[in-house]
Amino acid sequence: MAPASQPLSHPKPISLQEEQRRSANYHPSIWDPSVIKSFTTPYTYEFHGTKLEELKQETDKLFASTKDTAALLKLIDSLRRLGAAYHFQKQIAEALTQLHVDRNVSINDLSTAALYFRLLREHGYRVSADIFEKFKGGDGKFMDSLSGDVEGLLCLDEASFLGVQGEKILEQAKGFASESLKTLIGKLDKNKAKHVQQSLEVPLYWRMERIEARNFIDSYQMDDTKSSVLLELAKLDYNLIQSAYQQELKELAEWWRELNFKEKLSFSRDRLMEIYFWATGLSFEPQYSKCRICFTKYACLATVVDDIYDIYGSLDELESFTKAVTGWDVKAVEELPEYMRVMFSAISEFTNELARETSKDHGLDVLPYIHEQVTSKAMEIKIKDSL
Repeated sequence: MAPASQPLSHPKPISLQEEQRRSANYHPSIWDPSVIKSFTTPYTYEFHGTKLEELKQETDKLFASTKDTAALLKLIDSLRRLGAAYHFQKQIAEALTQLHVDRNVSINDLSTAALYFRLLREHGYRVSADIFEKFKGGDGKFMDSLSGDVEGLLCLDEASFLGVQGEKILEQAKGFASESLKTLIGKLDKNKAKHVQQSLEVPLYWRMERIEARNFIDSYQMDDTKSSVLLELAKLDYNLIQSAYQQELKELAEWWRELNFKEKLSFSRDRLMEIYFWATGLSFEPQYSKCRICFTKYACLATVVDDIYDIYGSLDELESFTKAVTGWDVKAVEELPEYMRVMFSAISEFTNELARETSKDHGLDVLPYIHEQVTSKAMEIKIKDSL
């Protein structure tokens, strides 16, 4: 493959008159680049890193000192919902493994049983749903005495979403818990009712971790049984991660500005912020910065390619573009109209950048595989749009 910097000759005239081009009339981005550039925060790892480490050490001590099963499960769940569990993967794995293999663990209340089941399943452990059999009466239904246990019902409802096909007891649990909670919601205080309503609408297992962390920090702050160490850790960690996100967004916004698709490919969508938000949902932890940046760039470019196939390109142009991309042929690119040359150049620069970074960080030559994926994506879009 010729390097991306290789000069290309002037393109042939565009065959389709501009006024004949289709338009989807996509709404412009609501995010002004100057707004993104203005993002600022007083939190930095340079000045707050020491405090973060101190809080992590104090939290580590909580793992060592917490022996009660229910308290240990709540500690793990609180860390997860506060968004700080990634700091303690080893401790959490050791604690859950010990709980899983310990045959002497005695769990008699519904909330602890449901939390035990959910956390173990979330982390890939084999645990039977038969743990809930003890909460059923002689008629095979969940006992009526549980219908007023708000915390237990919430935990049971959340646990039911970890079921697999054929686990009828979890289907039964979901129906019992949700119906009981709907009956109780009008009798609860404002904050508890809000919590119940949120769980009924969007179960914990479906929520985006960063949004859940932000919401749960507020909720946990009002919990009489909260740990001040966990709360302080969660707040500091959240703000530090936000500072990393701001820097990544500034870098991405500058990359997008330099591509200048707003002028060169004005028919296409500008969805940088939305795609970055998607990327944080896939990998929110600070150590995955390169992953978020790479994914955002890829998805932004793929969105524009999709617009070319869906909206703007003529049939002849699309056939030529597909040929140029699948063959990675610079000579074929020279025959393309200007807007497609711009697109191919952006794709080429991105793939070369990704290959260089991967070679530098991991000593791997991934360029052939990237080309294969780009080719596959182009063919996928072409086939989709021909249906």
